[in-house]
Amino acid sequence: MHGELSRRTLLASGLAAAAVRRSVGQSDEAGHPPRVGVIGLGNRSGRHLHALGELREVEVVALSDIQSDRMRAARQGPAANAEMYTDYRELIADSRVQAVTVATPNNLHAEMAIAALRAGKDVLLEKPIGLNYEEALAVAAAARETGRTLAIGMQRYFKVAYRKIIEAVNSGAIGTPYLFSLNEYRGDWNPRTWRWPDPQTGKTTPWRHLRAMAGSSLLEFSVHSYALLYEMIGQPLTFCAATGGAVHWPERSTEDNISVIAEFGDIRLQHTYSGSAPGAEWAMTITGSKGSLQYDFRTATIRAIGSEPQELDLGPARREGFSMEAEMYRDFFSAIRRGAEPALNAQFAIEASKIAYAAWTSIDERRIVTDKDYP
Repeated sequence: MHGELSRRTLLASGLAAAAVRRSVGQSDEAGHPPRVGVIGLGNRSGRHLHALGELREVEVVALSDIQSDRMRAARQGPAANAEMYTDYRELIADSRVQAVTVATPNNLHAEMAIAALRAGKDVLLEKPIGLNYEEALAVAAAARETGRTLAIGMQRYFKVAYRKIIEAVNSGAIGTPYLFSLNEYRGDWNPRTWRWPDPQTGKTTPWRHLRAMAGSSLLEFSVHSYALLYEMIGQPLTFCAATGGAVHWPERSTEDNISVIAEFGDIRLQHTYSGSAPGAEWAMTITGSKGSLQYDFRTATIRAIGSEPQELDLGPARREGFSMEAEMYRDFFSAIRRGAEPALNAQFAIEASKIAYAAWTSIDERRIVTDKDYP
């Protein structure tokens, strides 16, 4: 069934799903946020709990993790009185829980999100929406069929600097963009991340080092940048060729160095990712018919042809004093109240993630991937 779902099907069903949401939204009549349950209490959960603490009247009524010590440590702030469950299915069955946050390793995202949606809960699912394209479509279908609100945790959408860059490009400051170049360099993954214990050997491995749990590094890390690019490109992926592998750490199954070339109609993207180059320069350059815009994650410069370079005002670090994660939850709760799609809806997440899915296929199968791979 999953393979039969398409972008057209998901888009066509949007109005019907919104109508269902209007009739079953779980915010109360006073507009208070829903009661939240959080599944997965690793490193990322701290940002979620802190963000929920930034918002007034939010109550985290349940926590779930396979490690009880993590649940006990998380019982503070908005989660001070939360019930604790080592089995996530018990949290989903808790009638007090109205909305569920899923912040587990990536291979569990689809299973847990679908279960929560089918149990009648609204869901904020950490990115990625699925470990592969088929999982992503299945999660989106579950939200559509149940009429629940689904948001994907791609919080950088709310980064003020990102909004300023999108505004500058859309204003025509560099003309019509036709080439996007992205260089992402970083160091290794957080060594304190949860380690998966191999039941046969007893060896423990950070879950992000394992393809079966994390997917590709592009899906775990670069998808934030892909979301920014997708907003400016505004066209679906039509071509992708990629190469890469576990070059620096060959004992791992996730790639640490990757190069991607992609097309979106008449717009081109070239992307280089390295997870073994700490301190190297991160940069995005957008070239258009009237000039270029370069962003290094700290400053942005517009270089219009025939004019002096102009520094772009990237605004404050926070909008209205809220963190990006808090902004994400504000939008999520607002969508629940209004019976509307959140900004970080399933289709947005799928289109942004599609570059990572295509690159993974291109590397594995040594072939060009096109839009025919994503009917």
